[in-house]
Amino acid sequence: MIAILGIHGSAQHPEVISEFTNRLAPQQPRCSPRGTFVDGEGFTFFKRRSDRSIPHEELIALARKSISADGFVVACGLKDMLVVGYSSGAIFGTALLALAPENFVGAILLRPQPISDDFTFPELSGKPVLIISGLHDNRREPQHASQVADQLIAANAVVTHHALDAGHGWAPNDDDLVLARSWMDEYFPT
Repeated sequence: MIAILGIHGSAQHPEVISEFTNRLAPQQPRCSPRGTFVDGEGFTFFKRRSDRSIPHEELIALARKSISADGFVVACGLKDMLVVGYSSGAIFGTALLALAPENFVGAILLRPQPISDDFTFPELSGKPVLIISGLHDNRREPQHASQVADQLIAANAVVTHHALDAGHGWAPNDDDLVLARSWMDEYFPT
């Protein structure tokens, strides 16, 4: 049985991603830690620069700490994890996957952005990854999701990418959830 590691977005609380993962996989063990840094009314797992760019060296260092013996990934006590990240949580989730692919069976990345334009993943040996982007996302460049997909494909991940008629927030009609459930039924049937 797989477990779900939910990573919330910037200025959010764990409950946001927990609600999604609870509806996605109610029978699976789940863990949704809280981001380390205060961000507005919520929390985040890493801080962006003032120009909104990603400090990728700092991000990788924070992700490395998260998978260390005293980090939240180990504290969750889960094995065979599927990382489910939303927005900046999807970015942080890609860093976790890159640093410890052996800990993860795959990923669902909702509204992702590449860690950097030239980011390179280690060998991912057919790990399935679902990317769901929004066609009208005002917080992402149009090419961001495709860049992440290309970087993952270069590492031999099996990538499925859907671009929804949505913005940065959740798509109408639960389209994010419907696609994620369908993808999980294909790759991780219960």
